[in-house]
Amino acid sequence: MKTCFFILLSFFIYIDLSAQIKEKDTLFFNVDKYYTVSPWIKHTVDETYYNKLAFEKMQIRETNTDGYIFFDTDTVLKGIKPKKIISIKEYIENKKFYCDGGHNKIVDKWKLKDSLIDKYVIFFVNGSELIQSKNLRYISYYPIHKDMKVIQNKRKDTLFFKLDNNYIYEPEPDCKPKRYALKDGGKSKTGIFYFEEFEEQNRPKFKSKKILDLENFVHSTRFYNADKQSIEDFDLSDYFNNYIIFLEKEIQDKHNYIQIKSFVTIEN
Repeated sequence: MKTCFFILLSFFIYIDLSAQIKEKDTLFFNVDKYYTVSPWIKHTVDETYYNKLAFEKMQIRETNTDGYIFFDTDTVLKGIKPKKIISIKEYIENKKFYCDGGHNKIVDKWKLKDSLIDKYVIFFVNGSELIQSKNLRYISYYPIHKDMKVIQNKRKDTLFFKLDNNYIYEPEPDCKPKRYALKDGGKSKTGIFYFEEFEEQNRPKFKSKKILDLENFVHSTRFYNADKQSIEDFDLSDYFNNYIIFLEKEIQDKHNYIQIKSFVTIEN
């Protein structure tokens, strides 16, 4: 009798779990010669360093985007014709997947993960083959190294934060260039987050009427763990690199703007 009871109980638990688990929908994307790159897609490019650079320059010119899609695969199907094939570039390169801001055209990899990678089963149509994507990710062209110079992406929005010397502060006032740390940084074991002043300061193109509170901004992101009162240092730095950032420092009723960039240092 007990055996029958446990069998019935296990059966109902299984039914309940099955009802909760929804199968992912499937999306079929086209293979774009310049926008989608994969070991399974053969490009007529000699695999030398200079030819790779030439191909990347061609990519930038042809796609007019910040980066491209790269994916691996372990499944290739043949003989199946999907009813609807979507342009991968048109699907991703829109406001839905861009970092927040009025001018930003940089793909937010966390939005991409939540709304595409984790949500759908993804196939690429390559002639008569269906290639199931694995480890799909968006790779930025930037920073680009050219003629001993580093070219940064210019499609960024600008953020202005108040330098309050409480949440954000100078851990070593005599350090050159100046560094600014966060009071809840360095607890995630992914490094220690900090901002660093640009050695050659640029003046902001406009003076923002909205100066943000950095603590509120960071704590509203997905990179802050309220339970542990810590930030994911590496991911936060990666996120801030999608923006031009200024600190507002008030000196004798005058507003001084300091351009900064985010970094992570790994402590041994």
